[in-house]
Amino acid sequence: MKAPYHVSWVEKKHLAQLVILERQCFVQTWTIEQYQKMLSRNNFKVLGIFQDTMLAGYISISLTGDEAEIINLAVHPEHRKMGLAKTLLSRAISICCQAMATKIFLEVRPSNIPALKVYKSSGFYEVARRKKYYQDNLEDALILSLELTAPERF
Repeated sequence: MKAPYHVSWVEKKHLAQLVILERQCFVQTWTIEQYQKMLSRNNFKVLGIFQDTMLAGYISISLTGDEAEIINLAVHPEHRKMGLAKTLLSRAISICCQAMATKIFLEVRPSNIPALKVYKSSGFYEVARRKKYYQDNLEDALILSLELTAPERF
């Protein structure tokens, strides 16, 4: 029986796994050095979902003022269709709410139907399109947004 999944922050010790996972999921990827630089900033967060010590998926978020951007969301091919992306997205939305963000943005390929289903089922909607955005095949990028309700301040 496989160990259950747990969600926690991705740390520098996980970056080699993160870069390998990213290469399995995306054409354009970041390097360990780029992640190290970004993780040194307070406004950049990476949340991972692990099975034991293996990184099965992650979501990276940039928080600026009252806006947040989801940079990447990826799940290892062997761990897909188990709700891991939805779990990561839900946690990321909670983190953005706690950080007092009022909007979350992201870019996604129109051809990435599984990702679009996850985002739209979480309330994201299309606000714009960037023509020929992706360099590998000149596919457009859909810009999706989610409006957040700010928690009451006491």
